Amino acid sequence: MAALLLAVAAATAVPVAASQSGGVREFYEQQPRWSPCDFDAEVSCASIEVPLDYGNPGGRRISVAVSRQPATDPAARRGVLFSNPGGPGGSGLVTVNSGGATVSWPKDRFASTSLSRHYDLVGFDPRGVGRSTPLACEEPAVERPLTSRPSEADFAAVAEWARRSQAGCEQVSGDLVPHINTRDTARDMDVLRGVLGEEKISYVGYSYGTYLGAVYGTLFPEHLDRSVLDSAVPGDMDWRRTQMAGAVAARRNVEQWAAWTAGRYDLGTTRDEVLTVVAAVSGALPETPERFGSQRSRFDREVGYLATLRPDWDDLAELVRETRETGTFPSPVPPGEPVSGVVTGYVPVNQTVHCETEWPADLDVYRRDTARFSEEYPYGAGAATAMPDPCTFRTGPPKERATEPRRHGYLAGLVVQAEGDVQTEYSGGVEMARKLGHRLVTVADDGDHGQYARRGNTCVDDAVTRYLVDGTLPAADLTCPGKPRPDVP
Repeated sequence: MAALLLAVAAATAVPVAASQSGGVREFYEQQPRWSPCDFDAEVSCASIEVPLDYGNPGGRRISVAVSRQPATDPAARRGVLFSNPGGPGGSGLVTVNSGGATVSWPKDRFASTSLSRHYDLVGFDPRGVGRSTPLACEEPAVERPLTSRPSEADFAAVAEWARRSQAGCEQVSGDLVPHINTRDTARDMDVLRGVLGEEKISYVGYSYGTYLGAVYGTLFPEHLDRSVLDSAVPGDMDWRRTQMAGAVAARRNVEQWAAWTAGRYDLGTTRDEVLTVVAAVSGALPETPERFGSQRSRFDREVGYLATLRPDWDDLAELVRETRETGTFPSPVPPGEPVSGVVTGYVPVNQTVHCETEWPADLDVYRRDTARFSEEYPYGAGAATAMPDPCTFRTGPPKERATEPRRHGYLAGLVVQAEGDVQTEYSGGVEMARKLGHRLVTVADDGDHGQYARRGNTCVDDAVTRYLVDGTLPAADLTCPGKPRPDVP
């Protein structure tokens, strides 16, 4: 039945707009062959063709994998809902859950909501990802040092790893690399819209998916209906600035944890005393290099990550106490062999999309920032966010300039942002909401990344679902409580 519904939808596609005339028109008018997905028979899957280069639609073609689950209540159906899990490089078609089972990502993510009653849930693997035409890169044979306070030798090793990583992508997939970017993925989304026979789409994007949704709205405003951007990147997109902001946010979380910890544990009676103890514990740990970094580096990372999650603050206090008493930080599970050879999937696409914004070419810029972040922001991802990146060594400029999102021609939507998020720092969401004129839903005193239909936050889930189903926005910016801090006297 699902396959039949999809075939009917494709056969009754809306007319292609004049802006999609000429060489691109045929892509909008294609009728894919739908069949039950191998990972879920209730969901239908297909593969469509899109131009590798929209500037030359008569040239090479690549494929984009798409899935669709029809609305369970046809009488209440209001359209299609596209979604993207982020990354860049995340699969939006199919993923593996914590138990190792393969599941349909949109169906699984929105199972706790009523969205499947009102929308056809549409998932897709962006170009380069998963079951779409994959991007392949040669992984460098050299290791990337994982250190929170890198030495000059570490810096040089990271720079060499980054240089070889970029060269490995360009060597294996040089013809594909320039076309793995957000603008072309947004264009693919619009082809999907046309193939599905829809005048408009609604959209939920997480993390990098927020930028993808904002770019789609900028390029195709007449085809975007309701839009939710969860854990948003800044509207003025700069991948290096976004990464470094995460380290600053991690330090802020550690400071807030230290203020909460003061007086509750024997780590100090003030915030600054607790921070001094943490720094002393870190400084006493061995810096002998290991597969996942030295004990000191792994301790610094764990402090940043646990401080992000408020319910784990008591665990972090106990970890600091235990590490101080033993003078050692637990070793990780023995790793497998380092990854090498040609790889596809998340990492190559993530690395390539990052190159669509500007990166300094002068290594001294990275050297200065790395020294400062080693001293001031060592926790969580820390100084690694300031070090050379494969994009530092790209051989030419991006095919197109990164899009600065704007909203002109579609309705206001929602931006959801947690105050303590380190993957997409809070001010970026505020910036995106203001730039687009969207309502901002702040999740107070919470560090979780990706909130809607994921964390069990009733306040967030109700506000977003109400908007997507009924079109009702909050009267003003909304603040929802996050997960509580531990109940420790």
